[in-house]
Amino acid sequence: MIRVRDLEKCYAPARPVLKGLRFAIEAGEVFGIVGRSGAGKSTLLRCFNGLETYQGGSVEVMGRQVKDLDSAGLKALRQDMGMIFQHFSLMSRKNVYENVAFPLHIWHTPKDRAHGRVMELLELVGLTEKKEERIQNLSGGQKQRVGIARALALNPKVLLCDEATSALDPDTTVTILDLLLDINRRLGITIVVVTHQMEVVRRICGRVLLLDGGRNVALGGVEDLFLAPPLGLEKFVEQEFTFVPGGTNIRLMFPRSISQQAVITTMARDLGVGFSIVGGRLDRYRDDVLGFLIINVADQDLDAVLGYMREKHLHWKVLP
Repeated sequence: MIRVRDLEKCYAPARPVLKGLRFAIEAGEVFGIVGRSGAGKSTLLRCFNGLETYQGGSVEVMGRQVKDLDSAGLKALRQDMGMIFQHFSLMSRKNVYENVAFPLHIWHTPKDRAHGRVMELLELVGLTEKKEERIQNLSGGQKQRVGIARALALNPKVLLCDEATSALDPDTTVTILDLLLDINRRLGITIVVVTHQMEVVRRICGRVLLLDGGRNVALGGVEDLFLAPPLGLEKFVEQEFTFVPGGTNIRLMFPRSISQQAVITTMARDLGVGFSIVGGRLDRYRDDVLGFLIINVADQDLDAVLGYMREKHLHWKVLP
């Protein structure tokens, strides 16, 4: 669906933004791009639909080399790529129905077909009863639902989401993410999510690319990176905890294969030792609940505990 090879992007010779990126996004997947502010996430996303140019490498989208497209080719490409934004980018002078219908109007879709499509999309995002509502009267979540419906108006094959939930409260974020995942499953549309929020990636993405300074720091399945996060991803995975003085702190990960097991209780019983639980968390990863615990182990019990975890093939890391 999208192939990126040795991508280089600079705003000026001394200002490289993207450096040698190489990866692929497959049709029908939900793909996350994460990183700190200024890492190049949004710039990369805009290279996909030709809103940004680049100086080296290639971006191939649905078999088309983006840098080789003329204005007509870019227009056709963007017809196949919907986009939703952090701050909605809706037209305040138009109502909900008119905002969703706008792309269809631009592409001269016959009125009867356009009306049917708009009503279909409003039902999909749960806003049928709001079709005549002014944009300024909507909540943030409702505005983003309008943005999603508008982005889907032309039946795109790819949906680009640029920090689409950053302006929303946590509860509303969850409802929007669940809507996007439902759209992916029902329509088979490829979704690319740019975000600095790991909870977004955990909830809907199958794979994730971590950018740092425009470089690819990590690329892989969300659960795999969660179980063994590289240095740049650790701050997205775990919180800061006040560690117990003395002993050794160990982060014990709970993938889907053991998330329902009483690992700590069983280990304590089998070894006859006790632990201090420093902290931890559980999170939803698409259809699974995964998480980790940080435990503190007394010095005299450390070898036995590490041996037990190796024997049971548990996922763990000794923390500094």
